[in-house]
Amino acid sequence: MLATPALSSLSLFSPSLLIPLSLLTPLVLVLALGLAGLLPPGQAFTLRRRLTLFAPLAVAPAVLLALLAEPGSDPAALEVPWLLFGAHFGVDLYARPLLLIAALLYGAALLAISWIKLRDAERGSGALSAFLLLSFTGNIGTYLAADAASFYLAFALMSFSAAGLVIHYRTPAARRATRVYLVMSVLSETAILAALILVTSAGGFLLTDSADAAGTAHTGLIQGLLIFGFGVKAGTVPLHVWLPLAHPAAPPAASAVLSGAMVKAGLIGWLRFLPDGETAGAVLLALALTGAFAAVVLGVLQHDPKVVLAYSTISQMGFITALVAVGLMVPDLQAATSAAAVIYAVHHGLAKGALFLGVPVVKHYARGRTGSLVLLGMLGAGLAVAGAPLTSGAFGKYVSKEAVSGIEVLGVGLDQLLPLIATGSTLLLLRFAAVIWAADRDPRRRADGELFSWLGVCAAGILVPWVIGARWVTDPVQAEGVAMPSWEPSTLWDATWPILLGILLAGLAWGAARCGWLPARLSSSEKAAIPPGDLLVAEESLLRRVGSGGGTALDAAHGFTSSAAERWGSFFSAAAERGRHGVSWVEARLGGWESTGLTLVMLLSVVTVITMLVAGRIL
Repeated sequence: MLATPALSSLSLFSPSLLIPLSLLTPLVLVLALGLAGLLPPGQAFTLRRRLTLFAPLAVAPAVLLALLAEPGSDPAALEVPWLLFGAHFGVDLYARPLLLIAALLYGAALLAISWIKLRDAERGSGALSAFLLLSFTGNIGTYLAADAASFYLAFALMSFSAAGLVIHYRTPAARRATRVYLVMSVLSETAILAALILVTSAGGFLLTDSADAAGTAHTGLIQGLLIFGFGVKAGTVPLHVWLPLAHPAAPPAASAVLSGAMVKAGLIGWLRFLPDGETAGAVLLALALTGAFAAVVLGVLQHDPKVVLAYSTISQMGFITALVAVGLMVPDLQAATSAAAVIYAVHHGLAKGALFLGVPVVKHYARGRTGSLVLLGMLGAGLAVAGAPLTSGAFGKYVSKEAVSGIEVLGVGLDQLLPLIATGSTLLLLRFAAVIWAADRDPRRRADGELFSWLGVCAAGILVPWVIGARWVTDPVQAEGVAMPSWEPSTLWDATWPILLGILLAGLAWGAARCGWLPARLSSSEKAAIPPGDLLVAEESLLRRVGSGGGTALDAAHGFTSSAAERWGSFFSAAAERGRHGVSWVEARLGGWESTGLTLVMLLSVVTVITMLVAGRIL
């Protein structure tokens, strides 16, 4: 059993203090945003506007924790024996880099919307900032949790608070995307909860003991549930349908964290809990490669730049998932494949975050004095995603190929298949460039948080993945088998030819379209040949047919139950009438409170965390 840190061990920058600060600070800001509703409208707007301005600072404790933590020296920096079933939090080899990337992306997203809100009096409610802060708390909680119960609680907070990001604009598309997202999230949460219960029953409550589930009679069931549950969040085909709908519906800042940070929670879930197994690994590898290549075909047929990027994320997550699958199939390679997956996830998070944040930046700043800067930044982020030589993408692809060397799929080396995903990425990025170039422009005279946050993510994408890969993850003791690229001519060529192949294929497709050799549906620039969500369209059509066919049976069942319902209704109506008077009295006093539910939830959360800290020091 891991011990609670002694009071004497607490210092200003110790993990035992930074961990609760990282989780508590965003919740305090959300609570303040909710309590502002108790003030008169004018004062509430002023307070919320100021709180959103300082919201990016809420990620500072998490950044400090990632920079100062030493994975392995204190696996449980914070333990609260009385919370849930005994809560444990810490920073390990894989949590540290993902924690830093999440903090940087959420900080950039909060900065991108905060300065805009200062100019927009109609959008000063702080709702988007509040949901970003809640998602951030849950997101980093999945990295810091060192036991099954804490992990599940953080994962659920992240998943359901993200619905507020998707529905933010409240358009019909946003509402449909949110419905799909919530259905998929509920299915995901149910599968994960069932799997974690089985893992815990096998003695795997703590992360250090989760491998014990591999030898139980329920190993196959656990593997299936976790592949499904975390596959929804990771965008694994065919569970990816929410991603192409959510990204165009959500604000660009929200899309950046959805694609750059939140989908990585599926990766960390697999690394934490998924038991080894050749069959499970083979299934996951097949799904990963299918998604990596099928997403390219679907993405190049889209006409919305954010939808194209969403399919690019599905393809890139297929690349990462393939590394996890190899680790399941060959446990001796697991240290190398897991480290490579984390390195690639770090690179992808920053590069894809820069592209999503860059969508409005291109619209507002791609002309005039800032035009060259915007072009250079977007080009750099795109080259990194494609894996061009000397970029962080080339680094991630190099260590990934080294990690899976010797693994074959249908007689073909996996290290020969993975570079072709870069060819697909090139096609998607060229499509993205074409549609965003043709999009409308709305120039702004002055720079704001939107531009500065994008510049910050671009700069971090150049430097941070190299530092993390060289000093954090590729430690020879903790991650054997991961090597730094030497950038010899052969290495440079390996990173170059997939991009050249992608450019060649794009040129052939463009020429075929110009000559009229492609079907009109594929070459049309007005409507996507395959709607975003692809499989979801067929699924919705099937459900409608099933629903219409089952209508007769439902009518018969309704006739049978209606008579019983009438008898029971008279009994309950009298009891309900008595309770209604009491509820009306309470509602009359709470009716003037704006965001009462959110306020109460946040208040209880803060009280719980404060009590946790106090009890942790006393115990």
